[in-house]
Order: sequence, then C-alpha cells, then structure tokens
Amino acid sequence: MNENEFLSLKKALEEERIARKLAEQKCVELEESFLRKESEFRGVYENLNDAFVLIDLFGNVLKMNSIAQGLFGYTYDENNPLNLLKLVHSDDYEYTQEAFRKLMKFGKYSKYRSRIIANGNIEKILEVNCSLVRNKDNSIIGVQGIARDVSQEIEVQELLEQQKKQLDIIFNNSPVGIVLSKEKDDDFLLINKAIGDMLGYSMEELQNVKVDQFTHPDDRVISRRYRDHLESGKIDSFNMEKRYIRRDGEILWAKTIVNSVKNSEGKVNFQVAIVEDITENKIDKEKLIESENRLSSLISNLDSAVLLENEKREISIVNKKFCNMFGISVPIESLIGKDCGNLFKEIKKYFEQPDKLEYRINKLIKDKKVILGDELRLKDGRIIERDYAPISQNLEYKGHLWTYRDVTLSRSYRKNLEAQKKRYSNIIANLKLGLVELSNEGKILSANKSFVKMTSLDEEEILGKSLRGLFKRERIKDLIQQRNNDRREGKTGSYEFKFINNANEEKILLVSAAPSYSVRGEMTGSIGIILDITNIKKLESQKEALLKTLERRNVELEEYAHIVSHDLKSPLRSISALTSWLKEDYGDKLDRDGAKNIDLIQEVVQKMESLINDILNYSSIKEKSEDLEKVDMYELIQDIKKLIFVPKHVSINIDENLPLIRADKVRIQQLFQNLISNAVNYSDKDVAYVNIKYKEKRKHHIFMVEDNGVGIPKEYHEKIFQVFESLGNHKDSTGIGLSIVKKIVDVYDGKIWVESEEGKGTTFFIQFKK
Repeated sequence: MNENEFLSLKKALEEERIARKLAEQKCVELEESFLRKESEFRGVYENLNDAFVLIDLFGNVLKMNSIAQGLFGYTYDENNPLNLLKLVHSDDYEYTQEAFRKLMKFGKYSKYRSRIIANGNIEKILEVNCSLVRNKDNSIIGVQGIARDVSQEIEVQELLEQQKKQLDIIFNNSPVGIVLSKEKDDDFLLINKAIGDMLGYSMEELQNVKVDQFTHPDDRVISRRYRDHLESGKIDSFNMEKRYIRRDGEILWAKTIVNSVKNSEGKVNFQVAIVEDITENKIDKEKLIESENRLSSLISNLDSAVLLENEKREISIVNKKFCNMFGISVPIESLIGKDCGNLFKEIKKYFEQPDKLEYRINKLIKDKKVILGDELRLKDGRIIERDYAPISQNLEYKGHLWTYRDVTLSRSYRKNLEAQKKRYSNIIANLKLGLVELSNEGKILSANKSFVKMTSLDEEEILGKSLRGLFKRERIKDLIQQRNNDRREGKTGSYEFKFINNANEEKILLVSAAPSYSVRGEMTGSIGIILDITNIKKLESQKEALLKTLERRNVELEEYAHIVSHDLKSPLRSISALTSWLKEDYGDKLDRDGAKNIDLIQEVVQKMESLINDILNYSSIKEKSEDLEKVDMYELIQDIKKLIFVPKHVSINIDENLPLIRADKVRIQQLFQNLISNAVNYSDKDVAYVNIKYKEKRKHHIFMVEDNGVGIPKEYHEKIFQVFESLGNHKDSTGIGLSIVKKIVDVYDGKIWVESEEGKGTTFFIQFKK
C-alpha cells in the first residue's frame, strides 16, 4: 500500500466515524421525539370526548379509552380482550362485514353506522370513523376508530318527522283559513281547505285565482297598501277586517291577520295570512250597535218633567212636560206661586201607593239630601224616575228641584239590552281568543275566560289591576306603555310578544287593540283581542328546521351519488380493460369455456356501468328545468327510433299528429327512449309492433306507448315504477328505467299509468299539462 492509498483509507475511516457519530446523535433525537409524541398521543387518547378503540384484524380490543368502556359497558382486560364483532346486532352483521372489506380496500371508512348490544343487553346505534393501523413495514396490524352514540340523534330525527306530520294535520284541518304567498306575488304557494270552504272554491280552482279577484272592490286599495308596506318592510304584520266575494256572489266578512316571513338578511320572502270568517259576528255587532245608538238617541232627546219649589213649597218653575205627564190641563202660568202640597194631593191619585208617595216627599224635604233615581209606579203602568236636589244660596236653604222622567220605554229597552249583553257576554267568555277591556288608566275592567287562562291567574287577581303589572319583563312593560300612548291618540294595530305567565310558562301572544268610545264619542278606554300563538310559533320553527334539514340531506345525497358513481366506475373500467387484454393476449390459449367466461365478465361490467349511469340519472332528476324549449314530439320519436336497436320483426309506428310541447328536450327524450326500448326488448311475437299515439284534451296532452309484447301482471302495475323492480331478465335491464320515467313525469306535475294483459301487450299512458 503506497502513501496515497493509505491516506485515502484513513480519510474514509475518519468520514465513517463522523457519520456514525451523527447517526447515533440522530437516533437519540428520534428516540426523544418518539417519547414526546407518545406522551402527546397518550394525553390526546386519555382526554378524547368520544370513544376511541384500537382492535386487531379479528375484532379483539387492543386498547380503548374510558369513554369507550362506558359506551360498550365493558372494562378493558388485556388477558381477556373484548371482541367488538360479537357486540354487533345480528341484523347488521353482514353490513358490518361489507364495511370492513371496504376499510381494508381503501384504508379508511367514514360514517359507518350500526347497532350494537352493549353490556346489560342495551341496544345502541353507533357512528364510527375508522382507519387502518400499519407497522413500520407498512403491514396492516389493526384498526383504530372514533365511535359516537347517535341513538338519541336518530330518535330526535324521527320525532321531528312525526311533528312535521302533526303540523301538516293541524294546517289542513285548521278551522281558520291559512294562506302562504310569495313576496310581490298574488299567487298562492300554500293554502288550506278552510279557505276553499269559506270562499266556495275547490283547492284546484284556488290555484288559478289571485287575491284581488275575490277581494271586495271597496277594500282592494287599503288591502294593497297594507301589503305594499309589508313587502317594503315598513311593517311586519297587519290586521284588518275586510270583505271577500264568494264564488256564489255573497259577501264574506273576515278578520285577516297577515305576517311577513323574512330571511336571515331581513328581506321579506313570504307572507302568511290567517283568515277568520266573522260574517255572523259582524252582522250581530252591527245590529247591536244600531240598537244601542237608537236607544241612546231616544234617551238623549227626552225632555224631563221639571218642578221647582221655593222654601215655602210654592211653585217657582214648572214645564209643559210635567203637566202632560200628570194630566194637568190648566195653563202653566196659573200654577206659578201655588202650594205644591195641594198640587200633589190632586195628582197622587195616579200613583199605585199614594200614601207612601206623600210620606216619601215629606221625608226628602226634611232630610234635604240629594236623591237620584227614585222609582215611582203609576196605576196606568208607567214607571217614573224622580230626582230630588235641595237648592242653597250662601248655605241658606232656598227650596228644591224635582225632575221626573218617564222611563217606561227605556226600562223596556234596558231589559232587551241586558238580555243581548248577557248573550254576547256568554259568547265572548267562551271564545278561544282572549278579550280584555281596559280603562283609560290601563286598569283591567273585564276579561274573558281565555285571557284569564293565558295568565294562569284567578279572575279576582286580574280585575282592577294594571295590565303592565301582569308582565315581569321591562321590555314588555315599555311596549304596553307605548301601545297605551297610541291608544290614547286613537291609533289601532296589532303586535306580538313573549311573556312568562304565573305558571312559569312562556307564551307568545298576538294582540290587537283599539280604543273604545262612549255614545258621546268620548274615549273610555280600549279593547284588546289576544290570540295565543305559542304552538303556532313552535310549529313554524320546527317546520323551518325540518325544511333546512331536508334541503341539506338532498344535497348530501346528490353529492354521495356522484362520488359513489365515480368510485364504482373506476374499478369497472379497470376490469373491462384487463379482460380485454386477457382476450387479446391469451385468446388463442383459452378454451371455449374460458373465452365465454371472459365475455360474460365484459357483459356484466357493461351492465353494471349502465346501472350506475341509470342511478346517477335518477338521482340528478330533482326539479323542473328553467331552460324550456319547443319540442317537436314527432321528430323526437324519429330520432329515438334511429338511436336504439330495433330487430327486423319489430315495427315502430308514430302518430303523425304528435304535438309541439314546451319542455326540457333531454328529459323528454330520456322518458320516451326508456319506454320504447322496454317495449322493443320485451317483444315476444314473430310480428311485433310499438305504436306511439296521442290524444289531446282541453288542459292536457296524453301520449300512449302501445306494444303487443309479453304484458305485465296486474299486481305489478304499481311496483314496476319502483327502483330495481324488473319483471324480466333481459340483459339490458337495470331495473331503474321506469323509475326514471316516473320521476321525470312527477317533475312536470304529470301522471303515468299502465294498462296491460299478460300475453297480449301493454300500453303506457303519459299525461302532461299544456
């Protein structure tokens, strides 16, 4: 070894020593990092809020945290490991095995849901996200997963579905009319049966009628103004009594409450109207007001009989009404200065108890106290009310004033009014609407049973108390004070608010208040009508939540369908390519059975791909397309005839009178291509035909696809439109074609049905609106 070689060797050994030292240092650092990461993982593992489980490939638990132990009801025992596969519900075992195979294939599996039987025979539903665990050689040694108990979540979802059904029942069977319409649109989005019953229209007829068509002409301007204010956001709701014109021409009075429904940005999206028929109440109220006004006018214009005596009981003043009342025929002037004692001796013969009358007069004059409303009865049946008022000047008695009123007629009216008041009081007391009467000071003068029930107080605790005192929240007190100020200014309106009643129940009330007036036009207080809308608000909130959930689920399902179709098509294409290569490279080496098997594989792959495409097409049909065009149905069927394979023994005959329709051409072609292909595929006659016919109706197009094929048994006339329901074993059938047809027809609000006889043929009927 020369010197150069020796130096090179020495240098190489030195570099190896340095490299070994660096490697040892790196190992120390890696070991420290591993210990640190292991400590961090242990901390995360021990503090997870969800159940964490590590199992081997046979389902035996290698490790699980305390949450998992609580979930399964078993403690971790290293010597006697728990096997999770034994906890899986028997009905979910096959699904679990399939999920496990996919996990092994793809390395992870999300949102696996299955039932397990936990310790104590407790059934639970788990949702698991899991992934494979590999060793340093990248070999699979186990599975780790995060599990969550979703039993209660599923139970809540089922409860929400049930409550939605209950809401629909309440909506459809409500005694008051309910209407949902879109902003700046007079068309109805949703109406219940009560509206149709009120107005005399069927539900179908109402779909083609606008609000203004049956609003009374005299009420259209104010109604439109309110709706404009609602749409612009100036008001959130309004309440008015308006007239509607029924289909038979009769006028219907209704109390209409309209509320706006806003989106998250505060923009009005919808209007909800509650319509209550008050025709009978309106007529009765007008009759009552008319009766009260007539009686009030009568009483106001009656002249009282007046007699004024001085301190010596000499007549100072007497009017003609007094003379007429008691049959005094002498001139009035001749009575001035006469002794009243003598006058009463002459007229007391007209009274039923003359001696008692004279005694009462003497006592009143002696006591010199004001007495009002003394009742006197005459022998001819008249009833007289008498007032006595002593007159003084500088505390010195100067005489007294007698006034007499013939109240015979008014007493009769009063009895009638009391009877009417009692009748209406009973109606008001039993109304489901709360009714409360307030004084000008805001104190409760009267309240019906419904209002008392809303507050959970006794009637005695309410009467005479301030309305503001019933509510605990300052915000509500301020709102009531503001409404009181509006009421004093003669303003009316409605509003809603929440409050906690005496039973600690939260209530949401819709209040409509208006001032009340005396016969003289003086404001005496106000009347408030209260509707408990607590349940309505709860149902509205639940309905909105359900609609949002359904919308989200639909989006997720559509995304899932696209993902699944992509994930399934990829291995199918690989299988197709591999079988083609096998056939090309080894075709001469395969026997007839081997070649046949490869052809079968390719046919199955092609059929599977058709099935995936059909599923994707089915899931993509969700709503009517906005891009409509005129479709020449005759040309479209001719195009389909060229696209599909038609055997020589089958003839396709097309009605030349097929119309032009407005539709999505792609979907309509898909619909008829499926029907015609089915008819061709299932033709079993030596001479077969498929006829496409058309029949026009006033409001509908009806198309018919007729064949003389194998026919369909009657019990399958409905089932064939369900997914994966196929009667035959045709190689091109996926079991989804007629499901796609049915879904397209439904999107266009159409109708499809079948008439068929086994062995003779089948006719499909498709009906579309014009």
